[in-house]
Amino acid sequence: MRSALEWAQVRTIAADGVSQREIARRLGINRRTVRRMLESDEPPSYRRTRQGSKIDPFEPVIRRVLTDWPQIKAPRMTELLREHGYEGSVDVVKRRLAELRPSRERPAQRTGYRPGQVLQLDWAELPTRPRIAGRERRVYALVGSLPFSGAQSAHFSFDMTLESFLEGHSRLFDWLGGVTRECVYDNLRSVVAKRERDVVRWNPRFLHLRGHYAFHATACTPETPREKGSVEGAVRHLKTGFWPARRIGSLADLDEQYADWRDRVCNRRRHASGRFPVHERLAEERRALRALPPARFDHAYARESRVPLDGYLRYRGAFYRAPEALVHQRVHPARRPRLGLEHARRTRTRLLPA
Repeated sequence: MRSALEWAQVRTIAADGVSQREIARRLGINRRTVRRMLESDEPPSYRRTRQGSKIDPFEPVIRRVLTDWPQIKAPRMTELLREHGYEGSVDVVKRRLAELRPSRERPAQRTGYRPGQVLQLDWAELPTRPRIAGRERRVYALVGSLPFSGAQSAHFSFDMTLESFLEGHSRLFDWLGGVTRECVYDNLRSVVAKRERDVVRWNPRFLHLRGHYAFHATACTPETPREKGSVEGAVRHLKTGFWPARRIGSLADLDEQYADWRDRVCNRRRHASGRFPVHERLAEERRALRALPPARFDHAYARESRVPLDGYLRYRGAFYRAPEALVHQRVHPARRPRLGLEHARRTRTRLLPA
């Protein structure tokens, strides 16, 4: 077996007009070998002949079992092979199953976007819990990312309720100054009430939001985060580029700090893969957006509840007394209780029959 270096030397000397006989004399190799190297377009490579494995005789059994049980695990498959005389290890069976079992992973592909076409959204819990008003609080962010420009924005809250989700949309659209043609989500409960394969039953309140702003919605295939890779990257950027070493006094203070970082740093950067200024693409996107509706969406708490026999309704950790006449009736709050830090003070809520 000759080396790739000899192959390159033979072709280089031959390109200088030297005869095959002279090349063989200079390099000390057979003239027939020189001819084969000149006829080959690729350098010689050593390929080891595959040796047989002790599991090879049992491959028909493995294939037959996989036909009926495609997701069978290696330990159970090893037990079945023992009945046929297999004496090898589980690891050998595991490697053979990896070769024979069809992969469920779909090949990735690069997706192109038009300006103002798509907004990807996802929830994120911030890595640490800041102390606000004397207590540690979990802080969540509804992150929105525009794949065409790479720009992002976020809405912060102390919870991941449906109301915070809806309010986040209103704030994101207000920041954009318009509405994208489509919004893409993970299978959030706030979006997808139930899913059976490709059949999606949407959350009724989300449909209200969707109809108000008139945008298309897409729920990603379960367990495929790459379908919303732009917002996945935006979440990582938020956690690593914005959040570390921040002192937070309140949600309003957090909103101010984030808005400054977003407009001054995040959306002024050069895109990592596209190598274009993000703010220039963002301006192009804003010109392509659909107009906002005349009125802002009312994201207030509006879920109906049935009054139990004892007359007490539970809302966000607090109990509210309903009049006896409303027992066993469906009611909804006449106005939204205050949220955030203000919710620590109990607020009186008037209930109306649904």
